[in-house]
Amino acid sequence: MSEAPVISVQNVSKAYRIWESPAARLTAPLQESLGRTLPKASAGRRWLSNRAQASYRDFWALRDVSFEVQRGESVGIIGRNGSGKSTLLQIIAGTLQPTAGTVHVNGRVAALLELGSGFNPDFTGRENVYLNGAVLGLSRQEIDNRFDQIAAFADIGDFIEQPVKTYSSGMFVRLAFAVQTAVEPQVLIVDEALSVGDVFFQQRCYERMRQLLDTGVCIVLASHDLGSVQQFCTHTLVFRQGAVAYHGPSAEATKVYFQIEQQEKVAAFAANPTLAPAPTTSPKLSAGNASILAWPSDAAAPEIDAGKVIGNGWACCTTFAVGRPTGEPCALFQQGETMAVFYEFEILRDMEFCIGCVTIRDKTTQAVHSKLTLQDGIRGPARVAQGTRLRFRQDTVLNLGCADYTLDVSLDMVSADLLARPGITYADYMGAQLRICELHAVASFAVRLREETAPFQLLHFGMTGLPGHSMMEVIAPVA
Repeated sequence: MSEAPVISVQNVSKAYRIWESPAARLTAPLQESLGRTLPKASAGRRWLSNRAQASYRDFWALRDVSFEVQRGESVGIIGRNGSGKSTLLQIIAGTLQPTAGTVHVNGRVAALLELGSGFNPDFTGRENVYLNGAVLGLSRQEIDNRFDQIAAFADIGDFIEQPVKTYSSGMFVRLAFAVQTAVEPQVLIVDEALSVGDVFFQQRCYERMRQLLDTGVCIVLASHDLGSVQQFCTHTLVFRQGAVAYHGPSAEATKVYFQIEQQEKVAAFAANPTLAPAPTTSPKLSAGNASILAWPSDAAAPEIDAGKVIGNGWACCTTFAVGRPTGEPCALFQQGETMAVFYEFEILRDMEFCIGCVTIRDKTTQAVHSKLTLQDGIRGPARVAQGTRLRFRQDTVLNLGCADYTLDVSLDMVSADLLARPGITYADYMGAQLRICELHAVASFAVRLREETAPFQLLHFGMTGLPGHSMMEVIAPVA
């Protein structure tokens, strides 16, 4: 028989009453109470009941959510603000009751929910350690035995003897995480809490969570950091307006989430397109004045798997190939060699500036390199008419660690307003970008050692080889 799940969520829904006014919040319960004292068939009872119900509306934060988490699994929860993530985590933690459905959790639950929850601001850090430990079911002796470990992990020094209301948000979460992970839970729930810590503490937290997973603890992580969710969680739920829009592998879940994020932009553009005027001439889509040479033959371009394509129907990828800059197909490169990615999109409706993008991912689906054609100075026409084919080639020097990788290619669209700005920041681009079509994990390639061995076969250690320059000076000893 299979092992029972540690977390079982079945058909869970949660409704909140939204009152029409503060006065209605007070009078409606009184009207309902008075109505119950009248005969069931009376007109007065019906009037009072209808009057009370008209004073509020139900807002469904969750609708019919179901999933299970097994021992030693990590599940991600992603979605826009207000999509129901925190409500679900509070229900799993037991601090909130569902309106409908059931939740079963087998074992001790430790939760990092809202910053400050579970701590008394007037107590010192030490006192809050004992308070939280007692709430989680530990005896004073057990807390005594673990206190030094908790204090060392939190690493807040003498502040542990100060009231927590004097703490910064980073110090607060350090102590909270140290306590919650030291009580040997069977379930650890983390709701965005790690985003306030510094990078060194975040690394320690993820290492600690990996250790807990190895011991069989199951972890539920809600975060807007999609890279961390992809790398850390075995599977992920995507929430949209209180319902589960997708549940599956984390890499796929982040793609679905991205498409959901894009839908409002798609609808806005489709309803009121503000296309730039058509150009009188077609500018070249390559850097400088050079054309895209050595386009691979049809035989070198593999058939595109439709299951790997995510898009809104405004464009389709007609050609994709990986090889050497000469156009020769290749999937095995030596460290430091140049890989060329060739791809072509057919435009299925009029659009504005179109931009190509290539992303390289490692075995954990973490993006180790991603580059837009715009970052290479390539600006296409301000207007791209339906029926146009956009052909891209992106060359990448593989200063990567020796390993296997996958490739994504995509087509983005941005408005002329964005490109008119003197300097485009990352936030500017992500706010304006509309992802038209993406091919996820459409191909794989490998990077191996160089054949030459002098002076060293490896160009660098680690994941990537960053551009740099080294210097050395020899100073003779003083006689």
